[in-house]
Amino acid sequence: MALNIFTSNRMEVLVECLGTIFRKPLDSPFTKEVIVVQSKGMQRWLSMELASRLSVWANGHYPFPNAMVQELFETFFSPLPDLSSFTPEVMTWKIMRLLPDLLDTPPFATLNHYLADDHTGLKRFQLSEKIADTFDQYTLYRSSMLHEWSSAAIPESEEEAWQAMLWQKLIFDTDGKHRGELKDIYCRRSGKSTTGAGVIPRRITLFGISYLPKFHLDILSAVSKVTEVNLFLLSPTREYWADISSKKATARLTAADRALRSEGNPLLASLGTIGRDFSEMIIELSDEALLQEEEYLDPGRSTLLHALQSDILKLQGTGEDGVKGSIGSDDRSLWIHSCHSPLREIEVLHDNILFLLEQHKELSPRDIVVMTPDIETYSPYITSVFGTGGESSYGLSFSIADRRMMNDGEVASAVLKLLSLYGSRFGGSELFDLLALPPVSRRFLLDEEELEIIRGWIEKTGIRWGIDEGDRTGRALPSYRENSWMAGLDRLLLGYAMPDDSLLYNDILPYDDLTGSVAETLGKFAEFVCGVSRFVKSLDRPRPVKEWSRQFEGLLSDFTLPDAGSEREYTAITMLAEQIAEKAALADFTGDVSPAVFLAWVRARIEQQEQGVGFMTGGVTFCAMLPMRSIPFKVVALIGMNDSAFPRQSRPPGFDLIAKNPCRGDRSLRNEDRYLFLESILSARDILYISYVGQSIKDNSVLPPSVLVSELLDAVQRNFTLPDGDKVEDYLVIRHPLQAFNREYFTNKGPLFSFSVENYRALLEKESNTDPIGPFIREPLKEPPDEWKTVTLEQLLRFYDNPSRFFLEQRLGIRMKSTALPLEDREHFTVDGMELYSMKQELLQIELGGGNPRELLALFRSRGALPPALHGELLFRKIADEVHTFTEVVRNNIGNEPSLEPLDIDLQAGEFRLTGRLASLSARHQLRYRCSTLKIKDQMRSWIEHIVLNSVAEPGYPLTTTLVMSNDIINYTALPFASSHLYTLLKHYWRGLSKPLLFFPRSSMAYAVKGSLDDARKEWRDLPFNSKPGEGSDPAIQRCFGSEEPFDDEFCSLAAELLGPMIEYSAQDKKVLSAEKDCAEGGR
Repeated sequence: MALNIFTSNRMEVLVECLGTIFRKPLDSPFTKEVIVVQSKGMQRWLSMELASRLSVWANGHYPFPNAMVQELFETFFSPLPDLSSFTPEVMTWKIMRLLPDLLDTPPFATLNHYLADDHTGLKRFQLSEKIADTFDQYTLYRSSMLHEWSSAAIPESEEEAWQAMLWQKLIFDTDGKHRGELKDIYCRRSGKSTTGAGVIPRRITLFGISYLPKFHLDILSAVSKVTEVNLFLLSPTREYWADISSKKATARLTAADRALRSEGNPLLASLGTIGRDFSEMIIELSDEALLQEEEYLDPGRSTLLHALQSDILKLQGTGEDGVKGSIGSDDRSLWIHSCHSPLREIEVLHDNILFLLEQHKELSPRDIVVMTPDIETYSPYITSVFGTGGESSYGLSFSIADRRMMNDGEVASAVLKLLSLYGSRFGGSELFDLLALPPVSRRFLLDEEELEIIRGWIEKTGIRWGIDEGDRTGRALPSYRENSWMAGLDRLLLGYAMPDDSLLYNDILPYDDLTGSVAETLGKFAEFVCGVSRFVKSLDRPRPVKEWSRQFEGLLSDFTLPDAGSEREYTAITMLAEQIAEKAALADFTGDVSPAVFLAWVRARIEQQEQGVGFMTGGVTFCAMLPMRSIPFKVVALIGMNDSAFPRQSRPPGFDLIAKNPCRGDRSLRNEDRYLFLESILSARDILYISYVGQSIKDNSVLPPSVLVSELLDAVQRNFTLPDGDKVEDYLVIRHPLQAFNREYFTNKGPLFSFSVENYRALLEKESNTDPIGPFIREPLKEPPDEWKTVTLEQLLRFYDNPSRFFLEQRLGIRMKSTALPLEDREHFTVDGMELYSMKQELLQIELGGGNPRELLALFRSRGALPPALHGELLFRKIADEVHTFTEVVRNNIGNEPSLEPLDIDLQAGEFRLTGRLASLSARHQLRYRCSTLKIKDQMRSWIEHIVLNSVAEPGYPLTTTLVMSNDIINYTALPFASSHLYTLLKHYWRGLSKPLLFFPRSSMAYAVKGSLDDARKEWRDLPFNSKPGEGSDPAIQRCFGSEEPFDDEFCSLAAELLGPMIEYSAQDKKVLSAEKDCAEGGR
């Protein structure tokens, strides 16, 4: 038997060699070929390549290296020692159990201090996880140290002492042996008769392996004594390269050692540490049966990429000989793109892929792989730009691999959202967002329409945060129920059960906007809120792990329901509940754990779960940059190669002895990423595409790329020149504009181009619309039917409130919906806006009716309109006092005259007929009042009603009108020729039904008062330091008139014609108002 090593710089060569070996079949067709790989992607690629070369390929078994070791142990040991006791998860629970008894011993003083404030046990659990992971690495890389700890006295070093003591306790508490011990036994006795129940494979193949720890190599060397082992390695160079080092590393050596070192190839010396160490470890196996076969392929120097690969292969390219290669003016084998954001990177990539497919007809989407250090950040942009459903609008198929379940799975997202409720305030938006997630809304049988109804209920019943008063008491806050979920639910349920005109019942105000058709929706909503309440109460105390496991299973069934597409994901998450109980039982952990610990465990496992789909499905493959992904593609694209993103930094815990005393062959995340970048260069057959965020989206300042990209540029700069002598970096790095619709993309000049029709249209629109957006309607519509000439008074009033909105709604059926504001998560600490106005109006009507406004305090509290506790009561008193003062002013204007019967209106004004009713009449005047500051809308409405009153001129009825506002009193005197004024109003009303009328109450009034367009513009525009938006920003006015300021002659004449008489026949009397207020206040 032998250990056969095959090396090449090309995967295609290695798979051809593998195919040759497999053409010699095993003894039985039922015997599986064991092929050890390090990624699912390699397994898929290798299967397709073998099928292509052998015509038929089946019965392959693809274990990962650790699984291979497990299978070999099963063939050797009988019975196989239980390795599960030394898995990181089981060791975590064991350490959780063992630590408390050790913390008072001197070596654990540092840990004891760290855990002093650990009231929930979460810090102990997280520390146990870190220690367990570190011990697991020790079994792989430092088994000799663990052997010393097991059999020797405790080391003197404090940092090593507590770990040694804990390890001794751990192995004393655990039956069986860890993998390091089993490896030593296996290697000592392998080749002799086996006592295991299994059968050693007749042939073991390891393919595409870039690196293995010495642990695995020792096992391979041992098993090669009894069976055939074939190791297929991707080697970047055919030369001996164990003695090369980068200039930076060489500078740290002594003069004598420097003489023994060379740089060879700068990229290989800088990026190849992992591969170089692995090559040395292979050579040091010193197996007598070791057989090495090498077959390298020189890519030549036809392109810059091939020349770089050839220099690596030949271990040259230092540039010290002064001979430089030239880069052709049309050479685009290496592309580097600098963009402003991840979105722009994906947009640029999309255009470049389309360009490549157009230029190279032999290229197909399956020949392109796109890798990124941060697939979760880029996935939404990929889906947005390339299209949903795995196919772009250009027919470009693609798939996204390596996505974590928490970001790509809807059930995982829902469960994580649920778990995040622990310790939260249960805000209105927080719980509604949870309910709106598909698995949750599906569980409660809610559709989109019902969700909108529920959203309205949350807003209108004043739900802000907190389950109930008990929830708030648990947060050391005052116990009050207002603005809580249960308070809102009480209002809804009582509103359904009670008559529409019900007031307070047991201090609860029924919500009166419910109908029978929403009863089922209300029931579902109540079930959800009560379910959340039960979930919260279940987190009230520590419990045994097994009990938490049952709780989690119940949580899933209570709140989520998968569909056909998420069934697999739901099953995987359900299994977590079983796993946590199983791991704790294996560790003999029987104690109680807090909700914080349990939820942290579940959350971490969900966040680590991958979907496991999407690699090489026939289109462009998007995936994460993971080690051992050296699969060849014609086009390899690396995106997100930012300075801080790649290579990743290792952050081991401070007590990690491997990090403190590194040895050759130790795992290094940074070195793995550097070697991955090297493999990516070697895996690109035709084109290597790189992009990064190289310009700030805020100020366009230059941002550096990953240091690996800079090293690549340095290597090109050192060894290559351009025909015109330009700097290589200026040629290779293409800096893109901020917007995808920049003109440079559509000029056919320079390296920028775009295939986007949408962006081209956006450019044309941008350049053709340098002027403000014009009016929506340029020509009048056809006049409405004659029956529209019968107008109600309410229609006329609404028209002059906002003629533009009336035109859109009545003639075009367009209703300008206001943007839905996010649900509020905090109770009110003040009252303002429409809520304050409504409150004042209610208080005013109670006072005018002779009631006691203080009785409304409980009503407003139940509605959730007031701040809680004493602050709400004090605010209510302040508002009530203001209303009382205003009420006295209104009473003074009502006087002692008896009220007259409402006046029914039926007037003919030219071709128009006006119908309606006028109320609030006395012999003295027509009275209008609102407990609010004066607005032009109030003036306009009272003026129109004044015109109508004077047009009727009914005997016994007044001809004057008084408008009382909180800051002003306006008196309208008797109006001669009222019918003429009424006809003017109706005439312009009729015009405004065919085309938006150039009348805007605020701006028109500002012009009518002083005849100044500057004053009109102040009302029209949004001005700085003015909280009130300009009238021109009204959605209906914007829709009708665009961004133009419509202040022409017609605007001026309309303002004068409609508002001039109102100004002439009105008198403001703020002094009277002030005096009446003083009287009212002094009389109380």
